[in-house]
Amino acid sequence: MKLNREKWIRYGALTMALVVVLLSLVLWILMREEGQLEVGFSLPRVSPTPQLTSTPTPAQLKVTAAPTPILVQVDRNYPPEALDVAVEGKVLFTVEDADAAQEALERYLYEEARSALQPNERLIRAGFDQGLTLQAPSGQGELLTVDEAVNTLKADDNLLPIVRTVARCVVERGELETAIRENAGLPKGSRIYRNMGVYPYILSYYETVYRGHAAFSEVKTNEFAVGPGKADRIIEDGSQAADGSAPAVRIEAFGPVWPVDGTVIGSFGMADGTMHYGVEIAAGSFARVTSPEGGVVVYCGRRGNLGLVIDILHDETGALSRIIGCDRPLVELYQRVKKGEQVGVMPEPTDSRLVSIRYELLINGLPVDPEKYLQKK
Repeated sequence: MKLNREKWIRYGALTMALVVVLLSLVLWILMREEGQLEVGFSLPRVSPTPQLTSTPTPAQLKVTAAPTPILVQVDRNYPPEALDVAVEGKVLFTVEDADAAQEALERYLYEEARSALQPNERLIRAGFDQGLTLQAPSGQGELLTVDEAVNTLKADDNLLPIVRTVARCVVERGELETAIRENAGLPKGSRIYRNMGVYPYILSYYETVYRGHAAFSEVKTNEFAVGPGKADRIIEDGSQAADGSAPAVRIEAFGPVWPVDGTVIGSFGMADGTMHYGVEIAAGSFARVTSPEGGVVVYCGRRGNLGLVIDILHDETGALSRIIGCDRPLVELYQRVKKGEQVGVMPEPTDSRLVSIRYELLINGLPVDPEKYLQKK
């Protein structure tokens, strides 16, 4: 019995040894295929033909597929009734509901249409010429309040241009015609204005269409004449010979007095290339200005840059006295005045310059040297 046990033990040990040998052989074959044994050293793989570069077989290539794009939707937490305000597909902003969108657009339209008006313009109508749409939020627009939406549109008027039609009123001045005549009674080189002329004025109405702040169409709708009407300017140029051969005009029994008690600071005639048709008289401020001779006031008022003008026609002789530069008149149009009667006062001085008036004398419609006719002081 003991011998049988030993015999089986020897058979078992032999069998185990064979199994280990077989397993080691299989393992060695497998590791040789991989070129590396697990026992700590390398076994180089020997190729029958030397190769410089090994080309992997298709089975050894690994292909990684490109990732599928993912659409990320931003959740802006819009209110349930929120809407995008868009122009031709472009989202301008997002508001909480349709009422807010309408209020923002109406405020922008009203404020911008009126703020751009000129003083001579009146708004007829205004609107948008682009397609406005209200749509469900796309996530592109920022949720704004009404005030923020209006300010966004105002910040860039190209986002939503306004088309405005306005009525524009313009006062236009017409052309003034001038007639120049020759007058042998005046010295050559001198000139008088027989009629200063009146410009014709026309009140014109236009209908102008603006897109943004640029006008791109205008139509004239009406016009009216305004003012006193047109009057030609009549000028007389002197042609009298320089030697004074033309007889001087004198009126007997005509002896006007000086209109103000003062000092002559400018005489009749040419000075510094300019013809002066009267005498310049300086006197104290608010001094009395009187009529040089009896007659009728045929003009009393302001005349262009001359200031206050008082014309007194001395009807007995046909002469006319013209007083220019009084501070204020003390007579009325067509009032009859006596010789030496006060008709105005000297002006108040505004600076260091002398206070003065100008006195002109016209006989038969022609200006003459007043000092030849005024009585000596």
